[in-house]
Amino acid sequence: MPITHAILGFLEYQPMTGYDLKKYFDQSIAHFWSATQSHIYKALDGLEEDGLAESVLIPQEGKPNRKLYQITDKGKAELHRWMTTPLPVETPREAWLIQIFFAHGSSNEEIAHLFEKRLEAFRELLLQCKIAQGHIDENYKRVQIDRLRELWQLTLDYGADYYEHEIAWLKKTLPRIRHLPALELPKS
Repeated sequence: MPITHAILGFLEYQPMTGYDLKKYFDQSIAHFWSATQSHIYKALDGLEEDGLAESVLIPQEGKPNRKLYQITDKGKAELHRWMTTPLPVETPREAWLIQIFFAHGSSNEEIAHLFEKRLEAFRELLLQCKIAQGHIDENYKRVQIDRLRELWQLTLDYGADYYEHEIAWLKKTLPRIRHLPALELPKS
């Protein structure tokens, strides 16, 4: 399961709390994999049950105690196994394309509106890549490991290229949508 392996990857960097992990998800890989706080804690419980991570309770005065998680040797072996195993290619599932495929009863303007809203969303995602670039740069200054920076950059470049391609396709296709032929009902 990718979330557990992402958590193991972060824990390989350093021990972290569930809160820390959420910050790392949001600041480093959210452009290709997001996680809620509840998913992170559920995955941490499973990792601990499986012996892939362990935790220590850190008492805090005036605040709830913190649980600091670290990867175990078994967790490192599992992470390495997963990282070196080719994953199957996933067929894209795009709910919005179902809307388009069956939109024959909608007006060209209604369909164009779907395209325009999607275009806005992808432009926003591309802006988020710029923010992610800043996080990569900050993290690199902290760790100073060229190999890590390059791998982080590759994932960000993939996301930015994907968003740019989607934007280009939407812009190219929008004029076709605006000039779709009128709906012809079958003759009975």
